[in-house]
Amino acid sequence: MKKLAGLLAFAVALACAILLTKYYSSRPAPAPPPSAPAASQAAPAAGASANAPVTFKTQLVTLDFAAKKAHVTLNLERDPARPAPERVWVWAYFFTPDAPGRYCAGDPVEVRQPFAAGGRASVNVEAPLADCPAPRAPASTYYARVNVSAESAFAARLTEQRISYDTSQAAPAVVEGAQRRQK
Repeated sequence: MKKLAGLLAFAVALACAILLTKYYSSRPAPAPPPSAPAASQAAPAAGASANAPVTFKTQLVTLDFAAKKAHVTLNLERDPARPAPERVWVWAYFFTPDAPGRYCAGDPVEVRQPFAAGGRASVNVEAPLADCPAPRAPASTYYARVNVSAESAFAARLTEQRISYDTSQAAPAVVEGAQRRQK
C-alpha cells in the first residue's frame, strides 16, 4: 500500500510540474501600451525609438574608382505601427570574384529624417572608398552588400564574421572610372 501511495504522489507531482511548465511557457506577452492618436503618429516624435525596424531594397550601386567614391540608391520602408526613426545609417562594402577574400568599404553614412514624407523613402548616399581591389580586366564585375541600421553607425557596419562574398546575395555594382591594373 505504501508503494502505491508513493507512486500516486509521484504521478501527481509530475503532472503538476508539467502543467506549470506549460502554463508559464504559453503565457501571452504583456499587452502593448495604448496607441497614441493618429495625428501624433504622422510626425516622428522627439526621442523616437532608435531600433524601429527598417527594411530596404537596393536599387542602384555605383563604384567610382576615379573619384574613390561609392553611390548607393535604395528604397527604405518602416513599420507604420512604430514611430519613424529620426535617422538611419547606410553602409556598403564592395568585392569582386577577381580578388577572393578582399573587400573595401567606407564609413557608414548617416541619413537624417528619411521618413519625413511618410512610411517609404528613396535615399541616395555617397561614401568615400579606399583600398578597393583594382579591376584585373575592363569587364571585371564588382558586387555590393548594403546594410541599414536605425540604431547606430556601429550597428550598420557588419562584423568580419558576417561579411559574405556570395554574389547571389549581393547587388551588382556599376563601375565607373576604372583603369586596368598594371602588372
